[in-house]
Amino acid sequence: MSDLSGTVQRLLMGDAPWTFLLEIIVRTLAIYVALFSVMRLMGKRMAAQLSISELAVMITLGAAIGVPLQTPAQGLLPAGILLISALIFQRGVSYWAYRNRRVEIATQGDVTLLVEDGRLLVDNLGQASLTVSRVISELRAMDVQHLGELRRVYLEATGHFSLIRYRSPKAGLWIMPSPDDEFARQTGQTRLLACTRCGSVRCDDRRTMECPYCGSSDWTRASRRLGVSADNVRTH
Repeated sequence: MSDLSGTVQRLLMGDAPWTFLLEIIVRTLAIYVALFSVMRLMGKRMAAQLSISELAVMITLGAAIGVPLQTPAQGLLPAGILLISALIFQRGVSYWAYRNRRVEIATQGDVTLLVEDGRLLVDNLGQASLTVSRVISELRAMDVQHLGELRRVYLEATGHFSLIRYRSPKAGLWIMPSPDDEFARQTGQTRLLACTRCGSVRCDDRRTMECPYCGSSDWTRASRRLGVSADNVRTH
């Protein structure tokens, strides 16, 4: 019976005694208070979308609190020192970035222009490690039906998309997924052509011509947003 009891204790507690369960509660409370205090001192940005450097600090904090919570042989003081060190590092980097634009870009990232005057900047997408499909998917989720609605789209350092729309949408590449025939007739296709890769629009009806921006020779009819009068459709 004692062997069975010993086996159960090893499975559930390892080498720690049962009283360590009470100690875990105290450790958790202490680490929670310390972590909450450090996060509060790091500023409101840590509660928003994280930048690269802030994400690195968060991972460091997570690694710091795991061991003292679960290991009886590990005290709380090393974890506390690590939390304070992470706080000093984060605040120091933030102040340095505030004083130096280059440091800010290196640690926080910079804004990237993705769409300019209804056209995807394919080279910029590659630099941001984004595919055309990924960007189009994000735009659809933000109620964009075609690229002619967009004057500018920026990828912020936090990973958010910022959109600047035209007041009067132009003709542009339809980005909604494979509409059926009835839906396609409602999109208001124009006589203009849109490059299927970058969305640039031209009046020339030659479908074999290469796009001057991305080199693609695949074209489709430019469309307008549902509910927009054909009189308001313009070329770029």
